[in-house]
Amino acid sequence: MKIVRWSMILICAGAMLSSAGGAGAQSKSAPAEYVPLPDPGYGLYFHDTVAAPNVATRWGYHDGWTDGRRDRNHGDTHPAQEKSHYLTPPDHGAHPGMMRDQYEKAYRAAYAHGYEHGSRL
Repeated sequence: MKIVRWSMILICAGAMLSSAGGAGAQSKSAPAEYVPLPDPGYGLYFHDTVAAPNVATRWGYHDGWTDGRRDRNHGDTHPAQEKSHYLTPPDHGAHPGMMRDQYEKAYRAAYAHGYEHGSRL
């Protein structure tokens, strides 16, 4: 009986390790699929849902909000249009149904709103 129990424990432990390894492999691709939750004020300008987020506007607003808050806290007064994220929108992964130029246009518009909102609160 003890032999059977140990073999079952070893089999279960091996299964757990292999499933943890599989989960780790999946998490490497997850950042490209990650879309941030709406930052404060996002809903004033954009009306997507958590289930069907607009990747370009979510990331643009999020990056603008983050940069605006940081600049407000450090006394930076440059406009959003001079910021590196605005000038060269980062590629935050897949944006299905959008060409790169469409993504950049939506990202920049959202970034400007996020930056304005983040820098004034």
